[in-house]
Amino acid sequence: MLISLSLYSQEDEKVVIYNFFKVNKGHEESFENLMRTFIADKVKRSIKDGCRDAWVFRKVEPRSEMSNYITHMTVDIYRKSKQPCSVNFYEPISGMAVEINDELMKIHMANRELIYSAELSEVAHFNKGNGAAKYAITNFMRVNNVPKYSKKHIESTKAIFEKYSNNQFWVSHPRLDPISLAEDEWNYITVDGFNSKSDAMKPWSIPKEVSSESDKKYGTNSSMRVIRKRMESSLIMFLN
Repeated sequence: MLISLSLYSQEDEKVVIYNFFKVNKGHEESFENLMRTFIADKVKRSIKDGCRDAWVFRKVEPRSEMSNYITHMTVDIYRKSKQPCSVNFYEPISGMAVEINDELMKIHMANRELIYSAELSEVAHFNKGNGAAKYAITNFMRVNNVPKYSKKHIESTKAIFEKYSNNQFWVSHPRLDPISLAEDEWNYITVDGFNSKSDAMKPWSIPKEVSSESDKKYGTNSSMRVIRKRMESSLIMFLN
């Protein structure tokens, strides 16, 4: 997730949906314009009606890792108790003719391919700013023991990153939807969010005694997970 919201009770658990898109070449401007207007109006309606808590629209940095097959992404934040939602996302917003809605939806669907969607939970996060991070690095991982790794994030990593890193934002997401056993498949995401790309490039370090104590208690990161891919992205739009 690229925006931090207050924690809900277990009965009102937060669910995060990542959608990864490949926009057809030459359709980038049309896709982004429709997302900022036509799709954003539908998202605003769903937020107003309680179907979503927030929505983030991001563009993958050109020439960065993964940009050859994923160009854009969205993040939808829901409360589990609000699903399934009574609002039909595909219905026209108030004042829009059905014919116009259907035509714009056809254009929107033709502009891009949905590569895949992933459902995740959230175990730990912090946000030092207001809203979504302008620049983010999403880390796709294969974690050996998800409960153990999540425990380290909850009890140790969050506090360490919040104190010592350059991050404006950080979040830890175990994946909920079924995954394959393929070697390159991922089952965990962390996101490092920054005010700018230059902030992300600034060096920082954790005192050795702090990292050693955490590793001794929970295990080293290198023994607990492998980072399969990294995705760099910039913020286009955030709604809540």
